[in-house]
Amino acid sequence: MVYHRKRPALDPCPVEAVLAMVAGKWKARVLYLLSLDDLTFGEVRASVGNIRQQVLATVLSEMRASGIVRRADDCNAKETRYALTERGRELVQLLLPLSDWGNGLLAEKGELWRAPRIRRKSWSSGGTSETAR
Repeated sequence: MVYHRKRPALDPCPVEAVLAMVAGKWKARVLYLLSLDDLTFGEVRASVGNIRQQVLATVLSEMRASGIVRRADDCNAKETRYALTERGRELVQLLLPLSDWGNGLLAEKGELWRAPRIRRKSWSSGGTSETAR
């Protein structure tokens, strides 16, 4: 018989609590996009890039559960819009120095970060247009 020693439970770590809100492949990008403007699901999906619809739905759901994203319901809108909560806007402000530091790292490697273009539906023409933010 093999006995396994139970590991002691770790005390909650405040840094890990914050990082869990943005951990994952897509959350930081979604957070960035929503810091620019309230967006519909389709606008987020088109702007993020190669993300499956179900994955984005899960990401937005997790971010809503964390209290950093909310539905910006507008009865006149054709689609539900998503927006940052006050906590989400505070988180963005905390991450800006990290972004600056990351840009320095990318520059050292000769890589250039380009902000994504938000593709918005043009309701009047029925087509899509890209808006640089």
